[in-house]
Amino acid sequence: MSGNNLIINNEGRKRRITTPLIALLIAVVISIAFASVFVYYPMAVTLQPKSPPVYFAEGDNSNQDDLWSDNKISVSIGSNATSLNITVHPTYRVTYYKDVSIVYNSDSRSYKVCFRVVNTNLSSLPSGSKAYLYIYSQDGTRSLSGYPTPTPSDYLAQIDLTSTSTESTCVGTLGSNEFYEMDLYIYIPEGYDVGMTSGTTYTANLLLIYTPQTSETPP
Repeated sequence: MSGNNLIINNEGRKRRITTPLIALLIAVVISIAFASVFVYYPMAVTLQPKSPPVYFAEGDNSNQDDLWSDNKISVSIGSNATSLNITVHPTYRVTYYKDVSIVYNSDSRSYKVCFRVVNTNLSSLPSGSKAYLYIYSQDGTRSLSGYPTPTPSDYLAQIDLTSTSTESTCVGTLGSNEFYEMDLYIYIPEGYDVGMTSGTTYTANLLLIYTPQTSETPP
């Protein structure tokens, strides 16, 4: 009888059980058997914290005079030199801040250094405004040219502070006992109210990312 199987119960009576039902019963038995077996191997994850090999430090113009007598180029570095806050006070047209902070490599190996803008409200500045973080090599030469809006050249990297990105801007490989210098370039066109009298602030939040794997791209 094709497509059927016979089973004899304990009273000698015959019952037919279809092939699909048998397959289902076998599958249930196998799945239960697999689900009831678990193997446990021991392993350990050990953390051994170290001092940061790459860290923030003050530049030549950290906390120096800014525009107006009561303002400074404010540079605040965290207690372990792994966080940085910079506050500047630009005016209309181009305001350029040179060497406000540095990224220093104190290790004997080289590190790939990148930056990423995570969030910003500098995009709410007037149309045509520009805000860049420029990265220069150690003691790199600065030169701004062009009229009426001069722009810099010979930098290693340019990071746009008015827009966010999921990708990083990588500067290059920072060698042992070397550092990168950070400059700020701000352009605000005339004729707009940007809150200069009310104390309005605009902030861009970035990540400094570094890795000893110089061929890798930060995730």
